[in-house]
Amino acid sequence: MRSIKAIFVMFLAVAAVIAFPLGMMNFIAAESALTHVMLYDGGQMREFRVGAATVGDFFHETGVERNRLDRLNYHPDAMLWDGITITIERQIEFYVQKDGGVLQNRVVRPRATVFDVLRQIQQETEIALIYRGDDIYGLVSDGDILEFDTFLSRFEVEYIDLPYETINNYTNAVSIGREHIRYDGVAGRKAITTLVTYIAGEEDSREVVSEEVIYEPINEIIDIGTGWLGSLTDVTAPDFHYFRRVRMEATAYTAYFCCTGKHPDDPWFGITASGRQVQHGIVAVDRNVIPLGTRLYVEGYGFAIAADVGGAIRGYKIDLYMYTIAEALQFGRRNIYVWILDEI
Repeated sequence: MRSIKAIFVMFLAVAAVIAFPLGMMNFIAAESALTHVMLYDGGQMREFRVGAATVGDFFHETGVERNRLDRLNYHPDAMLWDGITITIERQIEFYVQKDGGVLQNRVVRPRATVFDVLRQIQQETEIALIYRGDDIYGLVSDGDILEFDTFLSRFEVEYIDLPYETINNYTNAVSIGREHIRYDGVAGRKAITTLVTYIAGEEDSREVVSEEVIYEPINEIIDIGTGWLGSLTDVTAPDFHYFRRVRMEATAYTAYFCCTGKHPDDPWFGITASGRQVQHGIVAVDRNVIPLGTRLYVEGYGFAIAADVGGAIRGYKIDLYMYTIAEALQFGRRNIYVWILDEI
């Protein structure tokens, strides 16, 4: 019995001697199949043995978290080798404040500058920004507060009227005491374009960048008469004004007895039906056709005023005052044009 136990113990001893080297060999083989990886993360060095083949697999196998903006010194598809050191730089968390408003939490890739942040925000919002700090190319650090002011510029167009001038044109083509507006004045138009800039929502500056006259003003021209009764003028002149032209039968008369039945000692000698003293330019008309006081221009006679009547003057007839009987006889009877200068 004792001999059987001794044999069994000896068998176990021999099996153990054989199995130990085999186990050691398997352990050594398993260990040699793992890759030795050093991870430098946030200033701390950590050591791993992994079976992963790539850098990306390493993070998946070890469970080490990696953010989207973290920077690696190797591409995730890069192959691992024994003794490799992987460096991970973590994304930067910071705050943005626009126009002194609420702080907004943001993240950015490592080693990003303030200018990088500025450009990114402007692309996202399509709003121009101005950095309040001094170094726009400085690196962004964890916890930084970056202050920006919005910058907006726009063009403002203002339309203003350009005043016209009033030009007085003194002319003998218009009877004295009369005025006619030859051209109505029209104000011009001018566009003033101003560039206005706003910083942090407040107007910062404005600058006139252009002034353009859309159309020039048209001056008002007033024809002021200087033509006396009986004075002749050119009816084709641009400043000759009338309301109507009529064809009339014209005769001539004087203040003497043969024409008026009055002698020079008569208190009414030389006095017209309207009470005016006769002179060259006083004409007699049918007041039913041309009212007394109407201003006229008589062909070949000059400016006149309808201030008298006559028993033989009916309808479209006109009697022109002459100083002498010889002048009246020389004029005789003729058909002429009469321009009516007053609206009747």
